[in-house]
Amino acid sequence: MTSVADGAHPRLRALLRERGAWYLTGPQELASVIGRLEQLERDPAAERARPGSQLLLLDLHSHTLFNLRLTERSRSAGEVSIFSPLGARLLAARQGEVVTLEGFGSGWRLLLVQLR
Repeated sequence: MTSVADGAHPRLRALLRERGAWYLTGPQELASVIGRLEQLERDPAAERARPGSQLLLLDLHSHTLFNLRLTERSRSAGEVSIFSPLGARLLAARQGEVVTLEGFGSGWRLLLVQLR
């Protein structure tokens, strides 16, 4: 299992520490990643977040903007793996969509402001 903070942007790791919870990737989330990858493969022209996409996100709790690159394997602080809980939720998201990570009190809500 992988912690949501693995490979996360430093601001994200700080938020997760403040909220005192660690969310782990389990079999159900891994299955959802496979399903979303298949969805992206069936419709390659769709404007959805995929590995390599640069995402501008707004934390709807703190109103903080940050950039993340969605990757298959995160190698730096500005990248998030599609196999992490956050990356799994962002995979195949559309611009304007709100992504929620449950397990952080009322949940952690992020708005996908821009997709490149």
